[in-house]
Amino acid sequence: MDRDEDLPASEPCPTFAKLASFTGPSASTSSYAGPEVEVRALASMATALYPLARAEGLRGLSAVLEKGNAGSGVAEYCYGCAAELLRDEDEGIRLGAVRLAGICVEKIAMREELSGDADQIDLIFLQLSSMARDMCAKVRIEAFDALAKMQRVSDGVLLQSLSKKMIKTDTGSAAGKKISPKLIFPCAAGIFAHGIEDEFYQVRAAAYKALGALAKLSNQYAQKALDLLMDMMNDDTEAVRLQTLRTLLDMATYGHLSVQEKHMHMFLGILMDANVIVRNAARKILGFVKLPKLQMFKSALDGLIAGLEKDPEDQDTYGILFSIGKNHGSFSANIAKHLAKEYGI
Repeated sequence: MDRDEDLPASEPCPTFAKLASFTGPSASTSSYAGPEVEVRALASMATALYPLARAEGLRGLSAVLEKGNAGSGVAEYCYGCAAELLRDEDEGIRLGAVRLAGICVEKIAMREELSGDADQIDLIFLQLSSMARDMCAKVRIEAFDALAKMQRVSDGVLLQSLSKKMIKTDTGSAAGKKISPKLIFPCAAGIFAHGIEDEFYQVRAAAYKALGALAKLSNQYAQKALDLLMDMMNDDTEAVRLQTLRTLLDMATYGHLSVQEKHMHMFLGILMDANVIVRNAARKILGFVKLPKLQMFKSALDGLIAGLEKDPEDQDTYGILFSIGKNHGSFSANIAKHLAKEYGI
């Protein structure tokens, strides 16, 4: 396995000390007689000298959180334990730490309101992003899985994850909002640009899945991510192409997929793919999206009809044609008038 670029020592990623001042469940509070006591014991084990003990501590913390009965603040405390081990020399420990961090993020995201500094979630996002460039492929996969669970991340930080070029604090981001200097971490820049180029297809697939999940948070991010996704529709691995299509379908379902004219040739090519699952996914996407131009609408219809002629067994094409016509009423009426005139109706 090729090593990813080492993170420069002069540009450390955010530590948990920056994320929250939470110091753990209080032993003096009677309501913490349940799982919180167990959390403190497992957290102590996670800092043990031997890797096996640290691994068991991390697994135990993950199990406690997954039970769903931990008290307020426990998720933040567990995240602090995980953050301290993200740079452990043992890759198994790093994997366990990222996995625990992902569970913590999911628990934190379930809360209606995030207490404390508004930058807290952004800092967590950046720290997990840095792990998407770990030397171990399993850690990179787990990091992208954790990022897919993030909520309420700011536009500037999201856009930075797509670009290898650092967004400067004095010029502001493409979203028109300045990024706080403390949120500038080169180790997290362009992690998705790196992820979709990873040598392992499992990592690439995980990156695409995370892209789709995060696209629900920002329309501008979704549009930028689309260019990356479309570039990878020619991936050599079928599993990656399928995951990319699933991601695009999710984006279309939530109204975050804006297909441009430059993307149409790719969709039309996929309609002729040899894999029936790939063809089905491409048709479903076209059934959801709103095409901005009449010519794109006509191209979509022609592509679907050509695909049906080539593969008559793809009977769901008729339903997709109906959906496209329904979603583009003015374009459908335009074509109907043209045909009526042509045939003298």
